[in-house]
Amino acid sequence: MKSLHLKTRNTPVGFLSVSRAGVTLMEVLMSVMIMSIGVVSLASLFPISILRGVQATKLTNATVLRYNAEALIDAFPQRFVFDPDGSLDADGEIAHQRRNRNYIVDPIGSYYATLDGTGLEDSFGNDGSSSPVTRIPRYHAGLTSQLQATNFFSQQDNWTLLYEGIPSSINGARDTIQIDIQDINSGILTLSELQTTLADSATGGRILVYDTTGKQVQVRGISGSSVDGSTGEISLGNPLPDNGLYTSIAKVRIELLNMQYSYLLTVRRSIATDVASVDVVVFHRRNFSPEFEAIHQVENFVAEWLPGTDGAWGVAGVDDDNDDDMDGDNSDGRGIDEYAGEAGAAGSDDYRRRKFTLRYNPSVERPLLKKGGYVFDAYNARWYRIQQIVDEEAALAPGATTAELILDQPIIQSINDPGDPGAPVARLIVMPNVVQVYPLGNKAR
Repeated sequence: MKSLHLKTRNTPVGFLSVSRAGVTLMEVLMSVMIMSIGVVSLASLFPISILRGVQATKLTNATVLRYNAEALIDAFPQRFVFDPDGSLDADGEIAHQRRNRNYIVDPIGSYYATLDGTGLEDSFGNDGSSSPVTRIPRYHAGLTSQLQATNFFSQQDNWTLLYEGIPSSINGARDTIQIDIQDINSGILTLSELQTTLADSATGGRILVYDTTGKQVQVRGISGSSVDGSTGEISLGNPLPDNGLYTSIAKVRIELLNMQYSYLLTVRRSIATDVASVDVVVFHRRNFSPEFEAIHQVENFVAEWLPGTDGAWGVAGVDDDNDDDMDGDNSDGRGIDEYAGEAGAAGSDDYRRRKFTLRYNPSVERPLLKKGGYVFDAYNARWYRIQQIVDEEAALAPGATTAELILDQPIIQSINDPGDPGAPVARLIVMPNVVQVYPLGNKAR
């Protein structure tokens, strides 16, 4: 039998085809670049989402306060809108109805203005050196204490815990609680820190006292003067109920009000009527310092029509109001692009003024100007929102004295005299920390 022999070709080793696994350096770099673009794009969304979340939270809380305010006004229209200074006469009529009345109902602002001793509790707006400007009065609507003002004109949902523990004793009159000094010194704050924190607080604090069973609680407002820094005694002001449940105390909590959201009311009343236009102005962390109510000068703050790009009133070359040739002899020459009767005619490019010049009050720090911020017309009691700061870099530069602002709506009422719109007049307040202004429309008594 013949055997089968297979012949093989000897191939040099250098010519063998070898299969390699992996990627080249260029491919790795391209992959890293593409991934980096995606990661950077995704990362840029996080700060935007956080910002939008904060804005949504502010608007949500502002809307809650807006509805609270409207419910309060509807329940007590006379006290909070029509007679906030309690000046009704014997017949139930408001004695000062004889003129237009614009005013602010601001119990919280009035309370803190009383504390600083500037005399601004009755006036919204000052000249920058703490001298009142009484064009827009401020009323407290009978809410003269801190507790009353914050109960009705703020959203009390944010309290910071300063101390929690079991007191060592309570006196027989049930108006003074003794805190164990060793207990508090090992807690959140020392006794001296607690006293200082309450004394420095602009909004004050409260103490929650739990009865013997721990099921009932009494709340009292306290301040730095309520705490004895050497003995640990806390004065409650008003005694606890004499019902046998407070002969011993289960627990106390001392909290500081972190008043994030508050509001005031702007009221515009017509002459001798029972109708008023009301705005709810909601603040986030409002600063009650008088400098934030300083009045600044304005120029060209006039409610007027301005011609568009064609430079003519109404539709250029058209007698929009048909008042030309009044006597029929074609000689009057009236009505063609005249101001009277044709400014703002339908189909024209005329527009209402929204731009004006703000002059910074030199007596105070330059106000915070930003797109979306609010300004207050302290002459007509109207709020406007800033849509644009013209040449923002120059307006906010060190040493700048003026800024040109464009509002988000036409000027409704004039501050400057239309006959001399360029003459500076001090009648505008730049209010920081305003979340939103809610017009409630007309309210009736």
